[in-house]
Amino acid sequence: MKKMLNILIVLILSSSMLPLAFADESGNTSNDIEIDAETQQQTEIMNCSVGAEIRLLQLEKAITKNIIKGNETVSVLKDLDYNATELEAILAELEFLLWNVQEADPNATDAVQVFVDLKSDAKELTEEFKDTLKAMLDDKTLEGLRERIRLMTCEQVQNLTKKIENRIRTYNRNQLHRLYGFLGDLNNSFLEGYETGNITKEQVKSQIGKIVNNMTKEKRNQIFSELKMYRIRTRIKSTVCVENATHNFTVRKQLRIQNRLQYSKNAQSPEDSQVRSEMQHRMENRLNDMGSSGSGSGNNGNSGSGSGNGKQNGGGGKQ
Repeated sequence: MKKMLNILIVLILSSSMLPLAFADESGNTSNDIEIDAETQQQTEIMNCSVGAEIRLLQLEKAITKNIIKGNETVSVLKDLDYNATELEAILAELEFLLWNVQEADPNATDAVQVFVDLKSDAKELTEEFKDTLKAMLDDKTLEGLRERIRLMTCEQVQNLTKKIENRIRTYNRNQLHRLYGFLGDLNNSFLEGYETGNITKEQVKSQIGKIVNNMTKEKRNQIFSELKMYRIRTRIKSTVCVENATHNFTVRKQLRIQNRLQYSKNAQSPEDSQVRSEMQHRMENRLNDMGSSGSGSGNNGNSGSGSGNGKQNGGGGKQ
């Protein structure tokens, strides 16, 4: 009985608790890409707008943390008389990417594709920053800098954490509503108590356990089978969305870089011309490399994606 109860809870709740982490990419240069298992797992809760919002907020938080820590790193290096222009250029592009994430629509039909695309960009830029920094500093200096950055806290990140936690509670509340529907014992006031934080997950498990205990074995098996089928359908839907996101991946990437390059040329921003020139040079080089690999043109008609294309005329405002 306890095992079945735990499985019921896992089937419904656990997927929303998966942390967001930038996963490794392959060196694929074709128009398609193989999505890593971690990203596939993360997209499973994106079959509803709240789940998609959670993943986009987690991505926003990860990028925000990297920008804040990156800016502190640059500040320290400048105090030590290092030339940090290349690092500043990467951070400037990360700012454009952050705006793309903030503008992404969790209700869009291509939300999974947008998440996959922008997460991939974030991973690439973050690794470029780390590699560039590593090439500039000896191991001792690098470790001292990492320790200083590790101790940083930021109100902006803390606020995003709270927002994510609240949205996870809303997501879980909706999942519990569905579970109680399967159990045939819906208690909205109990669910509202969970969403507001007045009722813990352990209390939810205890109440569900009481309901399940009062069922016949046949009824429990029936509910378990129905929940398994629900999870299978959800996973299939997620798999289809991820497979769709793999097609024309490189073409969409070219288009995103072209858009950011154009934003950087049109934007009115305070950063110095040397940083702007370096950022544009880096993006132009990436586009040239992608073009020479035969990966296709960014003007391909199938390349349309929600990946940072919303409100394009205002893109430079974040710089």
